[in-house]
Amino acid sequence: MMNRSSHPARPGAFALAIGLLLAPAAWMVQTNLVQTIAAWGCFPHERPLHAPALPWLGSGIVIVAVLASMLGISGGIVAWRNWRRTGAIASMRNAHEPVDRHAARDAFIARAGALASALFVFALISTDLAWLLVSPCGGR
Repeated sequence: MMNRSSHPARPGAFALAIGLLLAPAAWMVQTNLVQTIAAWGCFPHERPLHAPALPWLGSGIVIVAVLASMLGISGGIVAWRNWRRTGAIASMRNAHEPVDRHAARDAFIARAGALASALFVFALISTDLAWLLVSPCGGR
């Protein structure tokens, strides 16, 4: 069985986890946090308002959107780097050379992380555009 040193391209477990989970987590936190503060600001006492009761609501949404986008893009960069680093492992499999099953697992996780990150960075951008185009309180 090959050890970790025979596959120098293998990313660490932390990098794999960041690449796989950071962008989806950023999207989930952004969506839930912005919807929560919009509900507080636009529907106090279960009555809708035409303008937010919280004067900082618009700024808060933009700040959360920027931070979530930065986190999502950071996760996407880590995922892309993981995918590129595990490319050597994939070429070894294509050449029918022996590959450690843990290295093959890491390559799969790196690819899944890159695909998930791309999807959720797109979702973050789409959500940001939706918040910018549609007022949370219904009136503009």
